[in-house]
Amino acid sequence: MNRELENYFYSLSRFGIKLGLGPTSEFARELGNPQDSFKSIHVTGSNGKGSTTTFIYNVLKRRYLAGIYTSPHLRRFNERIIVQDREIEDSFIESFLKKYKPVVRLNDEEVNLTFFEYTTVMAFQYFKEMGVQYAAIEVGLGGRLDSTNIIKSEASVITSISLEHADKLGGYIESIAREKAGIIKEGKPVVVNQVPLKAMMEIEKVAKSKKSPIIKFRNEMVSNIEYSIEGTKFRLKYGDYDFNFNLKSIGKHQIQNASMAAISLIESGAVTEKEVIEEGINNTIVPGRMEIRSRNPLIILDGSHNSEAARVLAENIKLYGIKNPTILVAILKDKNSYNVLNNLSTVSDHIIITEPNEEERKKSAEELALEAKSFFKDVEIIKKPEEAIKSILQRKLDTVITGSMYLVGEAENILDNLLNN
Repeated sequence: MNRELENYFYSLSRFGIKLGLGPTSEFARELGNPQDSFKSIHVTGSNGKGSTTTFIYNVLKRRYLAGIYTSPHLRRFNERIIVQDREIEDSFIESFLKKYKPVVRLNDEEVNLTFFEYTTVMAFQYFKEMGVQYAAIEVGLGGRLDSTNIIKSEASVITSISLEHADKLGGYIESIAREKAGIIKEGKPVVVNQVPLKAMMEIEKVAKSKKSPIIKFRNEMVSNIEYSIEGTKFRLKYGDYDFNFNLKSIGKHQIQNASMAAISLIESGAVTEKEVIEEGINNTIVPGRMEIRSRNPLIILDGSHNSEAARVLAENIKLYGIKNPTILVAILKDKNSYNVLNNLSTVSDHIIITEPNEEERKKSAEELALEAKSFFKDVEIIKKPEEAIKSILQRKLDTVITGSMYLVGEAENILDNLLNN
């Protein structure tokens, strides 16, 4: 993408995040409602939705011309929109930007589309033009009023519910659950992970009002679990299905994500062959989620950007027997850094604080280091991620890089350069 168009594209971020389907629906209508040209499975959740969406896509692509739409990206925007393992081309993005202005008329007023509203419709138009038959779609924020919710999905998945984005979705578990349950479609199944009781009650109300069958994932469905840094084996019993999974993706939470992906594929009718589901899910690697990039020293990338994700990460570090790794972290200002650091300190004495390339949203290294000193014995500041990673490699420190998807994305590129040269 040329620099001028790229700058214009990202300038749409100045319109922020606006919850509401009006502008997205109108823009899609002007393009002939491209979202109606393909079938889909829709995934929401406070944590786990990206991984679950990726598991679903990796099965769909074995049976259909399949697409996946996720956010945010790690390295470059094009990663958000993929068809049959090929990222959207710069040429399509440039052509779309030239052809369609990010403005619609709504109630006799001109309304500026946000970055996410515009890119969501662009993704759906790309899927239409590429002939996509089935897509895995990840919600951006919430569900009910998220731009992706203009699709008519064959099944919905709710991976988890916590108090993230409480300022936008309501300050209570119940209100957040209602927003996420807003992706449930009339008469179509919804697969729900184990969530707080109050949240489940809200989801059940919405499912009942839409006459949608609700399938609740339960830990009892899973047995024969074997954890190894090489992968995770487990058995999933669901109805007449008896799956034996051997995931390349590590992390205890991926057992639930993979299971819900399998169940949603079956319940939607998208893919029902046991072997195809096993093959697709087993071979899924989720970038930036407990992703092993080096074994000597051990370097794991995990974009745990909120306190619940950091708690799960710490649990996984213990589970896989990773002893006292160095934590390389950067955290954004709008995250609960205190709780994230507290959770990470349960598995490490040594933390290196750095800063992601996100000037407006990053928390300063000095401020974060002050908080970290309450939890960690050894606190370092190395502001530039590249210098921090070079130091880690030189000292051969087993390290977990986490706290921000922006940092993880930068680390992917830095490690590509350092490990491959």
